[in-house]
Amino acid sequence: MIFVLALGALSVGAFLILLIARYSPHPNAHIAATQRVLAGRNTMPYEDFRVLIVDLLDALKLEIVLLTGRPSELDIIVRSSEPLTGGRYLVHAIWEVPGDVVDQPHVIRLQDAARADSAAKGILITPYTILTDGLGNLEMPIELVDGRALRDLVERYLPVQRLEQLAKYRGFGM
Repeated sequence: MIFVLALGALSVGAFLILLIARYSPHPNAHIAATQRVLAGRNTMPYEDFRVLIVDLLDALKLEIVLLTGRPSELDIIVRSSEPLTGGRYLVHAIWEVPGDVVDQPHVIRLQDAARADSAAKGILITPYTILTDGLGNLEMPIELVDGRALRDLVERYLPVQRLEQLAKYRGFGM
């Protein structure tokens, strides 16, 4: 009797695994779709992206404490001395990702780094789309600034020439 029950449970489990595998989307499906849509325009040069992020943080009255970078992203520790909202923030500015889509591991890595640095908040800035599917509740406040939100911030806080410069490059919610 126990054998029949165990075999039945195993069969149902195998059926569910096959059903999920058959009807779930391919993990890289978004990359192919994005490649088709964004073909043609160039990526903003790394140095221009770095200057844009630094100028934007200055315009937002955030004092840069430490700026480090890798070939595809910047890590910036900023401090705000505004009353009630002051504190230390960790900013990840992602310049280039495959398929122009920033996925969940980047958000999780930001959360872990911000928690390890005892930052008040983590901020992820990128000119591309940010996928948050399946993240659920994060353990600390994370601000996600995708291409459209970044373009809105540039429009609001930086000179008009900077907005015209963004039109030449892919991303930025265009």
